Amino acid sequence: MLQQSLLPPWMFGAKYPEVVTLPEGLQGDFIILRNPKVSGFELMVVWKIHLDEEGTTTPVLDLLTKVPEQVLEQKMTRVESVPGRFRSMVQLLGIEAALENLIKVLE
Repeated sequence: MLQQSLLPPWMFGAKYPEVVTLPEGLQGDFIILRNPKVSGFELMVVWKIHLDEEGTTTPVLDLLTKVPEQVLEQKMTRVESVPGRFRSMVQLLGIEAALENLIKVLE
């Protein structure tokens, strides 16, 4: 996995205010991504920082989905694959680029 610093979440909120929400404010450990065109569709990006005994830090990200029933029925296989694809993007592109790409898809 690429090691890099995580861009502060408020920077994504400032850059993409129609898509990115910080429910817990600047100190929270997750952000909500909403598609302004699909009511009720949300992606929650949750992060933790793992610190091992040697002092090495590793960011751990996960993606959770909240999808309206009608969208879920139509696109079930696509929606189910989003978290796995996001993890692959993080490994390939790094954290910031993966989040940026995900946000651009929702815009």
